[in-house]
Amino acid sequence: MSEVAAFRILDAAWALGIRAFDTAEAYGASAERLRKWSEARANFESLEIVTKVALEGPDLTAASLEETANEALERFHGTSRLTILSHGPADPDRWASIVAAAHTYNAGVGQSVYTAEEVRKALMLPSVERIQVPGNVADMRAISARGDTSAKLDVRSVYLQGILLENPLRAEKRAPGSGRFVREIRSLAASLGTDLAPLLIASMLATVRETDRLVIGVDSVEELDAISAAFDLSREVVQEFTGKLETLAGDPDIEGFLDPRAWSPRIVY
Repeated sequence: MSEVAAFRILDAAWALGIRAFDTAEAYGASAERLRKWSEARANFESLEIVTKVALEGPDLTAASLEETANEALERFHGTSRLTILSHGPADPDRWASIVAAAHTYNAGVGQSVYTAEEVRKALMLPSVERIQVPGNVADMRAISARGDTSAKLDVRSVYLQGILLENPLRAEKRAPGSGRFVREIRSLAASLGTDLAPLLIASMLATVRETDRLVIGVDSVEELDAISAAFDLSREVVQEFTGKLETLAGDPDIEGFLDPRAWSPRIVY
């Protein structure tokens, strides 16, 4: 994506009222462009930034991880709120390095994890404030793992890496076992007279707590329309959608496609 296109999306997100942005050094030019855009728009101090650091790499040590974390935080030091997450579960030494960097910049700290067990382990860590987890209408396991703790969640994979918005045949090719579920939710959305993407967003908004957030990636300005449309849906429509989805619960086919890490070797955190 060109810088011009990226700025256009960021401008549209800002106009929509979005103030929290998720990035990572591993996302190519993402972090650099976000900083550059905020400086050009003179809104740096109004941003809330979540950035992430990888835990694997050649010759990575606890000391070099802390240095990397410091560099990531320095890029956004001065924003209204800054949080750094480990890209995956961290062992005690590496966790201590990330926490040390976070304290240097008065930033929040947490983990971006995948499984319910990783969520439970993250909840036991000292200083953890926010956990990024996958969650969507087909998979609430990581969200449920929080239990009755006060931990704040950033919920990603609302579209399950785009599978839930695919044509059922294409979805099945990408993730075997997903075709029937995708066909069912598309049919439900059609019966309710609304687009599927806003329904998926609204369903998750109705599930998470007020202190939680959804992390939604977009590749165009037009894809932001689903976010605003989600807030226009009535509570009755969302409840009907989620209620009918309960009939699919326990379908053995669903379990088989919920882990995008099995689809390809790409990074999914």
